[in-house]
Amino acid sequence: MNPSQNALKNLPKTRVELHVHLDGSVRHETLWELAKKKNMKLPGNGTFEELQDALVIKNPVDLTHFLQPFLIFTQYIAGDLDAIERIAYEFCEDEAKNGVAYVEARYCPHFWLGTTDFHGKLKELGEVVSAVNRGFQRGENDFGVKANTILSALNGTGTIKDIVELCKKFKGDGVVGLDIAMNANDKSETYVEVPLNQEEIGAYEEARKSGIHRTLHAGEAGGAEMVQRALDVYHTERVGHGYRVVENEAIYSSCKERRVHFETCPWSSYLTGTVPLGVRKHPIVRFAEDGVNFSLNSDDPTLTGRTLRDDYALAASWGLTEAHAIRANLNAAHACFLPDNEKAQLIKKIYKELNISD
Repeated sequence: MNPSQNALKNLPKTRVELHVHLDGSVRHETLWELAKKKNMKLPGNGTFEELQDALVIKNPVDLTHFLQPFLIFTQYIAGDLDAIERIAYEFCEDEAKNGVAYVEARYCPHFWLGTTDFHGKLKELGEVVSAVNRGFQRGENDFGVKANTILSALNGTGTIKDIVELCKKFKGDGVVGLDIAMNANDKSETYVEVPLNQEEIGAYEEARKSGIHRTLHAGEAGGAEMVQRALDVYHTERVGHGYRVVENEAIYSSCKERRVHFETCPWSSYLTGTVPLGVRKHPIVRFAEDGVNFSLNSDDPTLTGRTLRDDYALAASWGLTEAHAIRANLNAAHACFLPDNEKAQLIKKIYKELNISD
């Protein structure tokens, strides 16, 4: 577990990140400051070190275990629009330090609303989105990172209709797509990653008809059939994670032929227990060797304790070459949800840096 920090050192400086949770990318220092300022309960005796120890996952168990720190720190942020704007701004600074030029950061606005009564709260949810947008705009101005957002519903919570409405309202104003992620409070043994939930399926269809881009977590906690369901029932354009697609050769081959984009996250793939570190060949390596369409991303830095650079380094320790990583970065640029003209400019910038023609 000690990948070289010099691995892939010659990668392009123009990096693209597509799968990172803004609500899982909060600096530990910021969380400690917010909790102290608000006199809120901190783990242990309330020291920064104890908070950090409680937030970072050290050993893999499963996805539910990985998500538990959200239940510790979300309360420090919820309902605080100034804190939300600050977190979005600091996120841009952190992305800039990792060489990111463009990022699509996802989050659940309901999570930051500060209430468990989500119904009839579109105005308040919109204020959360506006606070993120303000932070991102300041971050772009100060650090040169272009950041857009993907709004996430929580699986099985009835939040998807709000998310679609917010995507419509903020389309062209910082929001570029929607997602469904697992609810950290869901500890059910019968959890289904991509359920046949008619409300969620209908919302994805409405989004598709409204020209709203779509991604969906699949093939992380669930098997290859969840990836197929995400594509053929939910009509998602990208798949979050997707590692377990390799368990079914027919589905895997179909995804390769269809150029399905997998948003992979090396460190979290290990810390969620999704892919044991000792496997003969990590699915990400197989994606790279087979020419599958994938990108490298950081997922939840607050929980992994790692940065995007660390994710690239871990992938390198598994055998990804610089050519693989450069291709993954170009894949991300091609698969991003930017308007066509902005996407073309981003791709051109990457090609120019690589000194190749497009």
